[in-house]
Amino acid sequence: MAAVSTLLELVERRGQGPSPGFSREHALLAFLTIGASGEIGRQALARSLNLGEGSMRTVLRKFTHAGYVQTDTLGCHLTPSGRRLHASILRSIPKMAAIKDSQVELGKSQVAILVRPITNMAANGLVQRDSAVKVGATGAATYLIKEGKFAIPGSSPDCEKDFPGSIWRALRSELSPKDGDVVILCGAADETTAKMGALSAAFTLL
Repeated sequence: MAAVSTLLELVERRGQGPSPGFSREHALLAFLTIGASGEIGRQALARSLNLGEGSMRTVLRKFTHAGYVQTDTLGCHLTPSGRRLHASILRSIPKMAAIKDSQVELGKSQVAILVRPITNMAANGLVQRDSAVKVGATGAATYLIKEGKFAIPGSSPDCEKDFPGSIWRALRSELSPKDGDVVILCGAADETTAKMGALSAAFTLL
């Protein structure tokens, strides 16, 4: 997806000096957090991402030089160009939410993300799981919305019927998925890592 690729190419572009202490998932989560917050201070943003202030400054400098973010005495906010890029990204990954009291055993903290892929690339979810685990998540489950049902490709065509529980109601309430959407539920030891795992898994579909 062009908007996500634009942002990732920006943050992965290296100049002179040591390697940055942040991942592409940190950068995308930072950008989405700024967009959702409207305005947020650099220190608060760094804390929300479990990221050092030096790395946070590097991320923000890249965003600022590209014309996507502006900083002032109140904090960081998106520029008009940044808001357009943010809106474009949200067309492919429109929602992400923490899920409480999940019966799915994926990790202490769980986050669900809604993905609208350009093609049906969900496969059996192994690629998404492996991508999430690489950034520190403990696991991830991938569901394709088909005929209004949560389906596991190659396995269950109706998870609500085969695996009853409140999780499906929570996913519907938080994400409002439609046919053709992919829902990824990611677990980790903490919510920030679960978010980064969810984003990493989402990258495999875009």
